[in-house]
Formats: sequence, structure tokens, C-alpha cells
Amino acid sequence: MYGSHEPPPGFDGPSYEFLEPRRRPPTYAAGPRQEVGVTPEVMTALAELRAARRSKVFPVATAVLGLYLINALLASTAGDVMAVKLVGHLNLGLGLALLQCGTTLAACRWYARYAGTTLDPLVERARAGLGFRGEER
Repeated sequence: MYGSHEPPPGFDGPSYEFLEPRRRPPTYAAGPRQEVGVTPEVMTALAELRAARRSKVFPVATAVLGLYLINALLASTAGDVMAVKLVGHLNLGLGLALLQCGTTLAACRWYARYAGTTLDPLVERARAGLGFRGEER
């Protein structure tokens, strides 16, 4: 009586369907997954991909985030410094915010170009080594 997932007779409350036990997807119910054969060439391609991403992307992302943190820190603690007028109605705080927008846009454009010329060929090499075909566009 208490172990069933059905409401008691005459109960018009909410449904207890969420108490149903979860079932494994059929792909896992058949047994352990079969491992894909990873060749040394694929491991080399993946290592090159990791190295190419880490060597260039992380420093650029760190610089953009650093500029954001400096801007946020100055805005929260040094209001007088951020209020210094540069030209007309443009003060230092607005200038730094515009600089931050510009550097973020430049970093995004750089990454798109870098990914297209450097990272994508490495990904295609790794995918080809694993047996994936290229996508049809």
C-alpha cells in the first residue's frame, strides 16, 4: 500500500509520476560501451589541439577578463578617479567601458580567425583519425 506509486483511492491531488524510478537508456542497458580504438596519431593530434588552444587562447582570455576586473574594481572603489573628464562629457569610467567593449570584440574576432585557421584543421585531423566523416554543408 505505502510502497506503490499510485495515489490512494479518492485522492484528487497532484500526480505522483515524478516518483517513478528512473530507467537507464537502452544504449547503456545492453552492457558496457565499446571503446573506440585510439591510435597514436589521434593522440598526437589531440595533444597538438590542446597545446594550440592553451598557448594562445588562455592568455587572450586572461587579458580580457583582467581588463574587466580592473574596470569593475576601479568603478567600485575609486569613484573619483573614474569621474575624471577626458574629453567633453567622456570621463575615464566611460572610456574604460568603451575600451573593454572594443577589446572584447577584438578578442572574439581574433578567436574566430584563429579557430578557423589553426584549430579547425587539428580538429578535422583528430576526427578523421577516430573515423568521423566531415559534415556536409
